[in-house]
Amino acid sequence: MPRERAGEYLFNLEAMNGKEAKRLWRQSIRDAWNNKCAYCDCPPIDVKSLTLDHVRPKSKGGEDRTSNCVPACKDCNHSKGSEDWIKWYRKQDFYTIYSEMRIKNWLQTGIVESSIYENWIAS
Repeated sequence: MPRERAGEYLFNLEAMNGKEAKRLWRQSIRDAWNNKCAYCDCPPIDVKSLTLDHVRPKSKGGEDRTSNCVPACKDCNHSKGSEDWIKWYRKQDFYTIYSEMRIKNWLQTGIVESSIYENWIAS
């Protein structure tokens, strides 16, 4: 029976297949971002409309790693395409320095830090 979280496999000492591991990995990224687009911060219309964007596109050597993927609504993912994410993002009407810093922090640490902007402003 498929588990909801990766930790359940460890707790129950069960093995998972590659398909199940990929599903849980993708879900863990979405969960970390509260199932919202990392770029526009909008919740998806439905579960399937929240995709994973390869910040560095696979066509330019980007890998399937947490440090290269963020959740993105289909509109943002399609609009960005294989463009440099910072150049693309800074041209968007919904751009905020706060979100840019959150994305950068995620790519470096794998943690979505909600207070990173406040810490930066305070310093």
